[in-house]
This record gives sequence, structure tokens and C-alpha cells, in this order.
Amino acid sequence: MTEWTKETGDFDFLTGHFDVVHRQLVKPLSGSDEWIEHTGTCSARTMFDGAISIDEMRFPAKGNYGLSLRLFDPQSREWTIYWVNSTTYELFPPVRGKWDNGSCWLVGEDEYDGRPILASYSWSDVTETTAHWEQSFSTDGGETWELNWTMDFTRRETEPPPLDVPKVTGDFDFLIGSWTTHNRARRPMLGEPFVWEEAESRLEATTYFDGAISVDEGWFPSRGFRGATFRLYSPTTKTWSIHWINSQRGVLETPVVGSFTDGLGVFEGPDVWEGQPIDVLFHWTPGEQEATWQQSFSVDGGATWIPNWEMTHRRSAGQL
Repeated sequence: MTEWTKETGDFDFLTGHFDVVHRQLVKPLSGSDEWIEHTGTCSARTMFDGAISIDEMRFPAKGNYGLSLRLFDPQSREWTIYWVNSTTYELFPPVRGKWDNGSCWLVGEDEYDGRPILASYSWSDVTETTAHWEQSFSTDGGETWELNWTMDFTRRETEPPPLDVPKVTGDFDFLIGSWTTHNRARRPMLGEPFVWEEAESRLEATTYFDGAISVDEGWFPSRGFRGATFRLYSPTTKTWSIHWINSQRGVLETPVVGSFTDGLGVFEGPDVWEGQPIDVLFHWTPGEQEATWQQSFSVDGGATWIPNWEMTHRRSAGQL
């Protein structure tokens, strides 16, 4: 059995369920000092043995969700954090930073009301049952900061109740749970000569935003790495953006975009393979007990496709 090295436990404290008190500035960057306070909940888990942290925020008074996706880069030892909410269903620009002496400071470029800004997140006062988070904006390149959102977390013993909101999609609900997977991969993925390699792996999947975000984690012991997939649905375009995350890199890869039609999912997007521009194509065939996925590359703008990775998923009763 492959021994996976634990790279970090920085966000392990957030695993579980929390009640959250939010305090928000009503009109940031306007000179106003009017604040509102509301309550919500948070449920969080880790993947890659701590190197991915995901939490889902529930805002009952507003009737919407928020989600943070945190990725640890094993080379730079930094975290990259993305935010998405169920109002826009879009990934906000990320912030980046690291932990030092029990606190964390992360900064990234963003936009607010059409103005370029810097946004910062900070974590502090972490205990076994509590934690504090803050968001601030800067319009002068980080010389000064305006605090506009704080969260105070208190651990709770039970899972928070679901939101009573309409379900926008269940496309990837079939994937929820544990699977054993048979892999058939082309080596190399492009070029000649090549061979097909076969290997077994395991996968576990869940959803957030009542199905509009799908996340899975796969274990590939013969290759010595883990992989995760982050899928985000757009109710406006009715398409999915699907990102791959490799545990050896800790970054959100370029997405493929597409949808399900007549029971088949087709997703396509540009990428680079060993310095060469390519197009990537995913095919998903759903099933409750067996599902299949296939990846293909194209070097001629999609005129022809070279299949290079096939995965057959079979439902597993065990946990990974």
C-alpha cells in the first residue's frame, strides 16, 4: 500500500461543522461605517491528507451558499484560496499566502465596483473549537487596508440543516460515494511509439451547493500521486467548468467546459502538454453502479482526437 506523505495540516483545524457569526461592512470603499451582522454555518473537510481544504458556507437569511477551495503548493509552501458563491457561480480571483506563527495572511488582485483592488484574507485566534477570519480591501497597492468582513467560528457537534432553495442541477449526483476504478492510459499521451498501461485506483466524490459543485479525490498508487477534480456549474449557460488538481503541483488546472446531452457529458478546452498547445476532450457516461470517463487530446484544433486515458468506475461499498 502506498504511503502518502502529509505535506501540511494548516487547515485541519477547520474540519467539521461550525456556527459562524458574520459582520459585514454594508458599503465597502465608500467611507461608510455601517455594519450588519448575521449568522450562518460552515462545514469543512480536507483532501490530499490536508493539502486541499474545502468548506461550504450556508447563509440562511440570504438563502445562498459560499465555498472556499484552498490548494497547498508543495513547492512554494503557499496556499491559494478561491471563493465562489451561489449568486454568481463564478470563481473569484484567488488570494495567496502562508501561515506563520499561528496566523495566515493571503493577498490577491481583484475588482470591486469596477475598481482594481487588492483583497486580503487573514486567519487568527485558532483553537480546537474557535477561529477568526477577516477580509480587507486596498485601493493603494496595499499601503492601507479597509476591513469589510469578519467571521467568528464556533465548533458545533451536528451537521447544519440544508438550505431550502431550488436545486439547479443533479448532473454529477450519480458520482457521489466511493468507487474502484480501472485505468487504461496511453504512454506517452501523444507521440509514437506508445503503449497502453493498465492500473487500478480508487475514487470518492461528493457535491456542494446541492449538486452545483462536484468534487472528487482519486488515489493512484501505481503512479505515486493523488488527483482531484473540481466541477462548477453555471445556471446561466447551463455548462460545467471542470478543473483537474494534481497533488504533486497543488494548482487548479485549465478547465474543460461542456454539458450533458442525451445521457452523455462532453467537455472541451485548450491546454498545453509538454510545451505544446493542445485541445482536451472529456467524455462522461453516467451510471449508478458503473460509469465511464475518457480523455482525448487534439493537436489540430479538434479536427482529430487521440484517446489517451480511459477510466471505468465501479461502485464500491467501502470508504477510501
